[in-house]
Amino acid sequence: MGLREKKAEKVRTAIYEAMIALAERDGYEAATVEQVAERAEVAVSTVYRYFANKDAILLDPIERTVGLLAGRLRARPETEDVAVSLGWTVRAALDMSPEELARLRRLRAQLDRAPGPRARLWDLVSRERLLLEDAVAERSGRDQLWNAAAAHLTLMIVGMAHDHDRESLDETAPADYADRIITMLHAGAGAPIPARAPRADQDGRP
Repeated sequence: MGLREKKAEKVRTAIYEAMIALAERDGYEAATVEQVAERAEVAVSTVYRYFANKDAILLDPIERTVGLLAGRLRARPETEDVAVSLGWTVRAALDMSPEELARLRRLRAQLDRAPGPRARLWDLVSRERLLLEDAVAERSGRDQLWNAAAAHLTLMIVGMAHDHDRESLDETAPADYADRIITMLHAGAGAPIPARAPRADQDGRP
């Protein structure tokens, strides 16, 4: 990373940190771009050079990781079974330092209270899923349904691990909690996977 890139990264981080601090102090809806600029010690025009609006500021850490799961999957050995590669991809995504987890918890706390960014978050998750589905398809040799299910389940496991980290008093690390979910899903009949329902008759009864 060159000097210009390092400076841009420093400014971008300062703007995001200012946004989080103001949201925690006054609430996300009350925070303005002008206040963010003042706290970050940059011009308002500088904020808009990096971000279209304050929703984009709050979601920046997530938006910048879109495609990371697909990239990690592609980095696994091509001879490795795709399911094993997905397991390693999940662990790599969740193996965070305490500082990284603390930053993520702060962000998620704000997203819980901010309907605008939370709605946009669904778009980012959808992009992540589609990119991962493409990466799975490159490796699996399976049909579209299998690839889509693999991508959905992978994101579900990552999401459940993050939810557990935030909501539970259990101090299991997210990566280890994901391992527990994966183990359970591979346990066969003991896994809580919905069973295929029989077709209903014309009256709507099985």
